[in-house]
Amino acid sequence: MSYSYENTHLPDLIELKNISTSYDGGNTFIIKDMNLLIEDIPERGEFIVILGKSGCGKTTVLKYIAGLMTPYSGEVRIRGKLREGNVPISMVFQEPSALEHYTVLKNVMLPLLYRGVPVHEAQDRAMTMIKAVGLEGHQHKYAKFGKLSGGQVQRVVIARSLIANPGMVLMDEPNRGLDNETALQINLLVADLWEKLQSTVILVTHDIEQAVFLGTHLYIMGNKPAKIIHEIKNDLPHPRTRETMRSKDFLDLRNSVEDILYDL
Repeated sequence: MSYSYENTHLPDLIELKNISTSYDGGNTFIIKDMNLLIEDIPERGEFIVILGKSGCGKTTVLKYIAGLMTPYSGEVRIRGKLREGNVPISMVFQEPSALEHYTVLKNVMLPLLYRGVPVHEAQDRAMTMIKAVGLEGHQHKYAKFGKLSGGQVQRVVIARSLIANPGMVLMDEPNRGLDNETALQINLLVADLWEKLQSTVILVTHDIEQAVFLGTHLYIMGNKPAKIIHEIKNDLPHPRTRETMRSKDFLDLRNSVEDILYDL
């Protein structure tokens, strides 16, 4: 199987062109000649999921988009230009990255303060977001384990990433290490916030149910040397709820994706 794309009339948001990853000077490759195009859909955005088995290079791809790593070869383009300098992209990492010496409120305020938003306005906007992620009453607690649960800390990180409403949000398996019920609550939260903010979100995961529940487009990576081998448009209706996961269409799509991954 192979994946190829064609540009449409929509503006390009993210483009990976012949991306390769090698840590030994090109003798062996983790990712080889990977291509991906994500277009900018006005006033809606997309929820893109890059799905693949553990170790295939999903997180590395996300770091290329974020500018945290540079590929061995190939190009990363953001809005048609080579990826360089400061681009307004927020990232939610696998491990909760809240600043433990700051309160929940201060953590969520930080992106606004860095952009020069006055303190009182930043506080008001941060409290609105804190309420949206279900942390009202916890705003003055320090954002660390012991004071908050793992799911609550991850909610702090999600709120901080979304408060400035960036055009792009990157998520690297944000449910890793959470119990099933907490992970479901995070999925429901993310789905609801995406509906409201209409940003483009790019999630990497190996969790098939999470991918099918959240994604509007699924891109499946193959084994090493990895590249995108399959694209699936997810037409499950919005909003996505617990009932979505019980529907026949959800279960059929979930099983189809599982079959693709199983045959890799």
